[in-house]
Amino acid sequence: MLSVRNAAAMLHCEEDGSLLALTDLARGTRWELDGDSLVYETAAPAGAAAGASGQPPLQRLTPVGASASGESSLTVAYRAGEEDVRLRFDMRERFVEVRLLAEGLKAAAAVSLPGSFAPAGESLEIVLPIMQGMLWKGKGEPFDWRLGESRHGGYSMPIVGYMSSTGGLLVTAETQDDLELRVVKRGNGKFGAAYMQTASLGTIRYDRVARLYVTAPDIVAIAKTYRSKIVEQGRFKGWEEKIAERPGLERLFGSLMCFIGYCQDDLDYAKECEKLRRFGFDRALIYPARFNTYNNDIRMGGLPPIHLSRETVAQIKRLGYDLAPWSWINEALDDKSAYVNRIYRKDAAGSRIPHWGIDDQRWYWCCTTFMEQFQRNANAGEFADMTWDHFDVIACAANNECHATDHPAHPGRPLSRTEDREWIKKLLVAGQNGSRAVSSEGFNDAYAAEYDLGSVKALPMFNRWPFWPVPLTSLVYHDSMIHSWWEMHSYNNPYFGRLNGSNMYEYGGGRPRIQASMDALMGTPPDVFPFGAQYMWTGKGSETFAYRYRFEDPEVQFALREALPVAQLHRRIGKQEMVHFKMLSEDGNVQETAFADGTRIIANFSGSLRGDIPGQDPVHAESWRSTL
Repeated sequence: MLSVRNAAAMLHCEEDGSLLALTDLARGTRWELDGDSLVYETAAPAGAAAGASGQPPLQRLTPVGASASGESSLTVAYRAGEEDVRLRFDMRERFVEVRLLAEGLKAAAAVSLPGSFAPAGESLEIVLPIMQGMLWKGKGEPFDWRLGESRHGGYSMPIVGYMSSTGGLLVTAETQDDLELRVVKRGNGKFGAAYMQTASLGTIRYDRVARLYVTAPDIVAIAKTYRSKIVEQGRFKGWEEKIAERPGLERLFGSLMCFIGYCQDDLDYAKECEKLRRFGFDRALIYPARFNTYNNDIRMGGLPPIHLSRETVAQIKRLGYDLAPWSWINEALDDKSAYVNRIYRKDAAGSRIPHWGIDDQRWYWCCTTFMEQFQRNANAGEFADMTWDHFDVIACAANNECHATDHPAHPGRPLSRTEDREWIKKLLVAGQNGSRAVSSEGFNDAYAAEYDLGSVKALPMFNRWPFWPVPLTSLVYHDSMIHSWWEMHSYNNPYFGRLNGSNMYEYGGGRPRIQASMDALMGTPPDVFPFGAQYMWTGKGSETFAYRYRFEDPEVQFALREALPVAQLHRRIGKQEMVHFKMLSEDGNVQETAFADGTRIIANFSGSLRGDIPGQDPVHAESWRSTL
């Protein structure tokens, strides 16, 4: 048996590399690395069968040996096909650093780093950074996911937390540019989650790093350990610092997130906003006011994109409201222009990459290296009257490689994801235009210093689905970022609701009471679609249709009534750190949070009155309350 240790933990394994485990010296918890989660992937040869996901099937790593260097470093070698994979475990002062050594790796296209852990002799719960955060106790049918960064259902932060009754373990992916999160439940009932480091420009061409931290056995300890790490690394930028640089960000707090549809409607938008003001909302984030894209000659459900005049924008701004364009520049219609043809992202075969489609219109991905200057030009010209900026999927799904060889920023060579990420950061800073708030589809902490609002949350539906939403992103980032709903998921908008592919959780809109309760619990602003026109897929091919909301609609009025006290709460606590979270009921439906000023929120997501919570007054169905 080989072993190394630091003040917090001891790592040990057999001399052949098997049975690797980490023991928490303070709590006694023994975390065992699941051998079945140690996997790799090679690039599939032409004609080879793919796995269920469409990717090459994963193969198990086989341990072949281990060696210790002094009392603080352990290297384990595994066999992966025709080559060796080596993981080096270095015992730092407060964590274990795990390094995947790239030297000698040529065939591997993905390698787990390090794999999934489970507590010896105890039950396992896993904290996942999906949506606003998920607690998973292993329920549900067997599945095998490989999730990308952010996206809808991807990971928001590169972490996984494991909890037993005695201890917790946090795994962080320190190298996160070429990364996937694998979440799996096998037919034998075993379940787990671990990150996989994937190829960069075809190979694992540089070392990859993860960290292991032992913690107390609760979600708050896992979240705060990660938060402390990013603060120490200089990666945390709080509201105080952001507002000092951009004072206009103060208007975010207490605002109504106000989506008004992609499509131009027959409305006096300024007068509609006056109705919101009379309702009691003195701050609102109105979007989109116009479309910022390469070609606006498009139709959605037969309607053109929304385009508010400068006069209308000025009238709305005089109400104290902020407006943003829809900056949709990650992809472009083929308008046959030389400019658009030049900026297309290319795959390894040199072909442009199709993405979005509406009716018979098709968009193709663009290379991020052109976007910063495009955005600066747009903000200096047509969109100079905007006061914040909203990007489509820039923080959500844009980070990727570009294999074009004629782009000035990477002439004669492909662009890696690591380089691409830096261009995305430059674009988000360009969106600030010196003083503006910036939002994007997708909550992604890779850009926490560059943007301010990220979207997409799950519905808190605890009685039906195995994944239980928890406010993980708020525990880490509440005093730095806002986690909003996807624009399609406003309180009054039930369109676009869906289950994830394996029936693990539900996300959508149109449930104002439970969405308001989730926003109160998380300390986030409310979201309503009060008026305007939008399009939706019919379910047939790429066919779409338009639908509309009006301020006077009963569902809009009800949503606004639910939203107003949430906005008032957010104005008071929106800049504060979330310091506490607890599930007050075993079924997950009653939860409590607290913020730095002492404000405590209790939310009941169930459909019935809950009078069974010790020490608490009864909580009405689908409701929340705050105390200070």
